[in-house]
Amino acid sequence: MPKRIYTRAYATARFWADDLDPMVITQALLLPPDTQHRRGEPRLIRTKSGKVEQRTSCGAGAWTMSSEHWVDSPRLHIHLLWLLEQLGPHETAISKILAGGVMADFFCYSCGSTSTPPPIPQAVRDRSHALGFKIEIDHYDTSGDPSGG
Repeated sequence: MPKRIYTRAYATARFWADDLDPMVITQALLLPPDTQHRRGEPRLIRTKSGKVEQRTSCGAGAWTMSSEHWVDSPRLHIHLLWLLEQLGPHETAISKILAGGVMADFFCYSCGSTSTPPPIPQAVRDRSHALGFKIEIDHYDTSGDPSGG
């Protein structure tokens, strides 16, 4: 049996702008965000030891929705297809949002036993482009990692 080259993936739809109120995105799309914040909101994190730390305030407003907990596949394009299925019915609302100066992309995570990011089928790229989303891939080569990722 051939060894799987790509071992983990997920994709996140991101909307951002300096003065973005993420509630506008939620109301327009009627989809729940995974993260959202306005510019200037404090960034609070809980460390592994349980201590709460404050980081630099958010520099822009943002709204995100991720496939990470909804799609169980190491194939990145499957995650992108899920996001496109979620967002596609809201194409008109997305066009209005982007026309208002809001930026959008699909930020993708991938890892596997190669330095080459996974290929994305042209049909998926075309659908993403038509919706106004650029695809950004953050890929990690785990070939030297004995745990595989």
